[in-house]
Amino acid sequence: MLTPVLLITYKRPELTKKIFSIFKKNNIKNIFVFNDGPKSKSNNLELSNIIRTRKIINDFHKIIKLKKKILNKNIGLNSAIPLAIDWVFKYYDKVIIIEDDCIVKKDFFIFCEQLLNLYENDQRISQISGSNFLNHRGFERRNSDSYFFSKFSPIWGWATWKNRWTNTYDRKMKNWQEVKKDKWLFDILKNKEYEKYWFKIFNKNYNKLIWDRIWTFSNFINNRVSIIPSKNLVSNLGYDVNASGINPKKWNAVKIEKIKFPLKHPNIVFIDEQADTFMSKEGFSTPKLTYRIKNFIKRNFCRKY
Repeated sequence: MLTPVLLITYKRPELTKKIFSIFKKNNIKNIFVFNDGPKSKSNNLELSNIIRTRKIINDFHKIIKLKKKILNKNIGLNSAIPLAIDWVFKYYDKVIIIEDDCIVKKDFFIFCEQLLNLYENDQRISQISGSNFLNHRGFERRNSDSYFFSKFSPIWGWATWKNRWTNTYDRKMKNWQEVKKDKWLFDILKNKEYEKYWFKIFNKNYNKLIWDRIWTFSNFINNRVSIIPSKNLVSNLGYDVNASGINPKKWNAVKIEKIKFPLKHPNIVFIDEQADTFMSKEGFSTPKLTYRIKNFIKRNFCRKY
């Protein structure tokens, strides 16, 4: 493994420790670790978890020398992740990115590194994702290729290149007003329901500037595709009291699968519309009213802080 791996942490000491054990087991040594600062010194539990997380980082640093960026003040998820990625790109042209709630295995690192090298000069590709939500929901692939191409940009364990990120990631989404005015979303998504869903996401995001939505928008308008593995290589364990938002339980702790090497590469570099349609129905469209009501109740009355 020559490719740098960026671990973005905050206040999950146990999961951070687990990820470090994965690094050690798989001989991952080129490691960058980012840790955001506390939101409030009056929140004793938060501060305690951050201190414990930083101790784990420092203890691991004694075993394997890593690069650390530890912030004194909290800048929030939407500033922290782009800042962390920019930090690695000061030194390298590509990176594998993991957040502290995402568990991976050896196959994930090999998959990302091989495809980072293979598609390094192919500007059509925006990123390599380690997540596959389709198998978990019963989707059947049309062939036995090791991966396919999608218009979406899953970021639960992913990898990208400096020139894709720095050349097009626009934190202010300055092109949104043109896309909105000229109704480009329908041309991109080719479906009224999906257009309505993403219009709402981007229009709301235009004022709040959520980092991963900006990345998706950047890839949409630059006509770039993501690589999605045929097997799920990442398990997200982040649906806990430390989560930054409420997410569907159906994506919680999805089982990690084995992928065969050598990889079987697709002969056609084109969006798999069957897979994207299924993905849209399962995760990128407006949920039914009953689900929205349940989610509203959870978000406003049931969540523990």
